[in-house]
Amino acid sequence: MQTFDDYGEITVLTKSHGQQIWDVLQEAYGSAGCPVGGTWNKELLKQELKHGQGIGLMGPKGLTSFVLYRHFDEHREITALATHPSRQKKGDMRYLLTYLIERRSPSERIWLEVHAENTPAQHLYKNLGFEEVGRRPRYYRDGGDAVLFHLGTF
Repeated sequence: MQTFDDYGEITVLTKSHGQQIWDVLQEAYGSAGCPVGGTWNKELLKQELKHGQGIGLMGPKGLTSFVLYRHFDEHREITALATHPSRQKKGDMRYLLTYLIERRSPSERIWLEVHAENTPAQHLYKNLGFEEVGRRPRYYRDGGDAVLFHLGTF
């Protein structure tokens, strides 16, 4: 674990963090000013924590942001990420994603998807070096497209 005054402590997430992850996810998705993807429920989250990995920022009051991912050979697929509304627009997600990117091997690729109308997230991903590589039409429940992003070389 490493402590950073502005962001909190980066923690490797485990099943024991499930409720905190759920709480952040509910708060973030419930207050989002734009459509967000994901149809997470507690059972899906429990399975993701069983099979995936994750990192999060821990502040004085607990988990504030997280990134969940699955690691396969030379790529990672980010499956869920969120920041508590009280910490949004403070750089937490940029910090977590940068942490993840800087610790990947040179040949490792990172994939993620985002709702087409979530332009703030798309802007962040592009600023971190991700490139849009495709779309999934009408992917989300609200009929919105999923925009696919990739970082790394093919």
